Amino acid sequence: MTESEYIVGRRAALELLRDEASRARIEKVYIAHGNHGPQMGELLHLLRTNKIAFSEMDRGKFRELEARAASGEDSQGVIVLIAQRGYHELEDVLADNNNPLLIALDGIEDPHNIGAIIRSAEAAGATAVLLPKRGAVLTPAVYKSSAGAANHVPIVKYGNLAETIRKLQEEFGVTCCGLAGEATESIYEVSLTGPICLIIGSEEKGLHRLVRERCEKLAAIPMFGKTASLNASVACGVALFEAVRQRARGAASGV
Repeated sequence: MTESEYIVGRRAALELLRDEASRARIEKVYIAHGNHGPQMGELLHLLRTNKIAFSEMDRGKFRELEARAASGEDSQGVIVLIAQRGYHELEDVLADNNNPLLIALDGIEDPHNIGAIIRSAEAAGATAVLLPKRGAVLTPAVYKSSAGAANHVPIVKYGNLAETIRKLQEEFGVTCCGLAGEATESIYEVSLTGPICLIIGSEEKGLHRLVRERCEKLAAIPMFGKTASLNASVACGVALFEAVRQRARGAASGV
């Protein structure tokens, strides 16, 4: 598989948006601030109707993206990021797997964090990484940060994380454990064996309230220095490999 690619121009964007199969490959649409006209009206209507992630960027930021993505073409103020890999369905990922190890991201949008988390997940042999349909985008920066791991670990896109947690719990018997600094137990005290999904929140806001409430377990990473928290990808790596350690110990003891 190759990395995501960019398609530029209003007409090209509209052709992609009008076609259902092509539309499914769209990761995100970037629009220069101040764009107007009939084509833009239809484009925005299709984006909103089909709930496709888009961002209206100031002209300076857009020109920076245009320089990287357009290769000298006239973008007409519209750049489309197209996924070059398919996504997996949750049901397919969990089929015939009675001991999955999943990672779900809650509110994390920084491509370097996403890429680093995917890299750790693949290295740890995680079953899949769950990303929101809107927000987390597999940009070339994500692929670069993942050091190629984004091509090898299954990626599942979810619509609503709280509902996905309910589904994991009720339909697949997966325990959901959220990383939370305010948790009373540390990751070294809670059991991370058995079917489990680790929920990682953003550095700024942590876990969303409903997501936190839906988790059966909350776990904190003990902090001994003056720093109050870890980077999201680092926190994920710490928790992920603690789960790997516990699971390996359980397997060795026959538990």
